[in-house]
Amino acid sequence: MDDYMAIAFIRHGLTEGNEKGKYIGWSNPGLTPGGIEMLKRTMQSFEPYEVCFSSDLNRCLETSHFLFPEVSIISTPLLRELHFGKWEGLTYDDMKENEEYQYWLTDPSISPPGGEGMNQFIKRVEVAWEQIKAHVESLNGNRYSVISHGGVIRYLLTSLSPMSEHQSFWEWKVAYGAGYELAWKTEEDWRDQNCTSLRVVPLMGRENG
Repeated sequence: MDDYMAIAFIRHGLTEGNEKGKYIGWSNPGLTPGGIEMLKRTMQSFEPYEVCFSSDLNRCLETSHFLFPEVSIISTPLLRELHFGKWEGLTYDDMKENEEYQYWLTDPSISPPGGEGMNQFIKRVEVAWEQIKAHVESLNGNRYSVISHGGVIRYLLTSLSPMSEHQSFWEWKVAYGAGYELAWKTEEDWRDQNCTSLRVVPLMGRENG
């Protein structure tokens, strides 16, 4: 039986900041040439989706256009990564002697200077998810993609996955240009929120046909 609903959560492609290990939450770099080539190699491996929801930052919008060039894109700032404030553009090595940063690593509910704490981030992502669900129900389709950031996807997986009781936020591994497709078998499952199954995407076995 076909799934009642399937939604893929896909992380954006690589940027220069990602390659250098920088915190780039609300910073707005584009994809690197290598990141674009990576997406081109995998785009044929994704199954089709009807609409793409995306963070409004360049790296997500570019990823959306490369992976799904013929699909309508609905973008929102609510799907942005955690805002790292004054730490944007810095690396662990830049801040490893900073006591405030070391304290934040042990308690991310604390806001980085000029940024947002985890609780604020979670509330924002939950609003984004409620808006996505409202859009989905108005569109009457059953296959959608969400292009966002590592932190956003980890939180949604922690909230929606059937594995959420056994896998913590940081245990989810989300590669650049890849992610997970969550499926709900019935309308009742969809109303109850937690998905009934998930799989890694793209399915690389399909890449050559």
